[in-house]
Amino acid sequence: MSIIKLEISLKRVQSFIFDVPKLKAMLGANAMIGETMRNVLPGLMERNGKGCKFIWPEDIKYDLKDDCLKGLKEHLDDPAMLYQKGILARDGGHFIVAFSEESDAKAFRELAEKELAKHLPGVLFQARIKPLEQTEDEKNLKKAPEEDSTQTVPQEIHVLNLPVLQICQVTGKEPASPQEEGKDIPVARSVTERENKGKEFNQGHACDIIGLMHDSLYPDKDMGWKRPNDLAALVSGDYLALIHADGNGIGLRYKEWKDKEKSVKPEHNEARGEIFYRSMRVAARKAVVSALSKTFTERGGNRPYQVLMLGGDDLLLVCRAKNALEFAHNYAHELKNYKLADGNPLHVALGVVIAQSSYPLHRLHELAENLASSAKRLYRALPVGERTSVIDWQIVTQSWFADVEVARQQGEKRVYAVDDKTETLLFTDRPYRVLGNDSLEGLLTSAKALGGKDDNKVSRSALRGLRGACEQGRLTGELAFERLPDCVRKVLSIDDRKLWQQCEENKPLYMTRALDVIGIWEISRLGGIND
Repeated sequence: MSIIKLEISLKRVQSFIFDVPKLKAMLGANAMIGETMRNVLPGLMERNGKGCKFIWPEDIKYDLKDDCLKGLKEHLDDPAMLYQKGILARDGGHFIVAFSEESDAKAFRELAEKELAKHLPGVLFQARIKPLEQTEDEKNLKKAPEEDSTQTVPQEIHVLNLPVLQICQVTGKEPASPQEEGKDIPVARSVTERENKGKEFNQGHACDIIGLMHDSLYPDKDMGWKRPNDLAALVSGDYLALIHADGNGIGLRYKEWKDKEKSVKPEHNEARGEIFYRSMRVAARKAVVSALSKTFTERGGNRPYQVLMLGGDDLLLVCRAKNALEFAHNYAHELKNYKLADGNPLHVALGVVIAQSSYPLHRLHELAENLASSAKRLYRALPVGERTSVIDWQIVTQSWFADVEVARQQGEKRVYAVDDKTETLLFTDRPYRVLGNDSLEGLLTSAKALGGKDDNKVSRSALRGLRGACEQGRLTGELAFERLPDCVRKVLSIDDRKLWQQCEENKPLYMTRALDVIGIWEISRLGGIND
């Protein structure tokens, strides 16, 4: 019997989360996605009753007690339970179900599309029907635009049915629903639903991943924290940081693990692959909880962070700027403690962008994604045996920030002529490894030393002046560096109290780590009267 699978994948999920720039609405959007994929569609599948009923392979084992999720049995990350209902996956923005007949798969797809339109209005998704296990010839065939591959943007109300043809004043791209009492402006139904779901989340009634982990993620009572109502309250006058984390090399590792012990039964191969993804999800959840508890230790006041998304190997977190890089370090460090099914830990690429809390969050998210992509390039450039978690970050103090690569070329690089030769100076070595030698870990240690003992302290103007001197040329930078106290030069230098490191022998290309250390040291001082 040939088994057919239907795979529903959400697209541009994070854009949906940031569409409405209110903290409550963002939390509501994430909860809507989680509950729809983990509860609504599985419930529909169970009522449908036509899916394949698989028996979980006895040789593939896992322990439900090793996870952070709490709640009813149907909310736990339990692949064996789902297999009995014909559900192969429901996490990470994917819902995969199996049928023995293609007609049953198509019928269920129609039902699922209606549910997605109802529960996630405006979200882009793709629904594809294909064999559970494809032959090599089928994999190599170019995809044709057939009927069993759809891409849909569910609409709330057709614009022509609206009496005043109003567009939502919040998202600017959806038709507004009839104006509700108490609403000052016309908004789309999806905006209202996100805010309502955000209210449920804050009351502890949401059943998405973050909602199920609420007590582990937010020890508000124990820490004496108040729940922040908006981003301004969260940062309490500090700058804001948005952290985006994404797994490195997961697709390749999944394939290698899945293909390591092939079974003649395709559903067993799927189970083996799912156990790899489950181990990844569990590791990420446990590492986030541990990293949060180690990073945010200051009691009282508003809680200084909020998890916006936690699914698969993806993490989105907003927090106070002064804690951001420390959290990134702790998260990567904690991940080392949890091995995935293939025996190796999860490595992530982190993008961290820091700005004022009033900066458009959707734009910060774009920058954070770009920074994570920049970090991934470093990951791919590392020798296979040395690959580890990587990070890139950027502080945004201006009203608008261009593309990261363009900004680095313009602001972190100086090319000039001297003695009929051209010298190139690099004012940053970002991206970095998170842990180990020549890493964020070392930079954090150096930045802490700058503000530590009295004999290591130096005026802020002197450190800022070093940047200006470096921009004038290598020798001018060295003169300014020599005027700093010896203990400070030791903290800032790469080696032997030197400011510059020659990147390639016999080439006039020089880099300094000193400005990265100073930049990290400056983060906790952002927003002061001298900024």
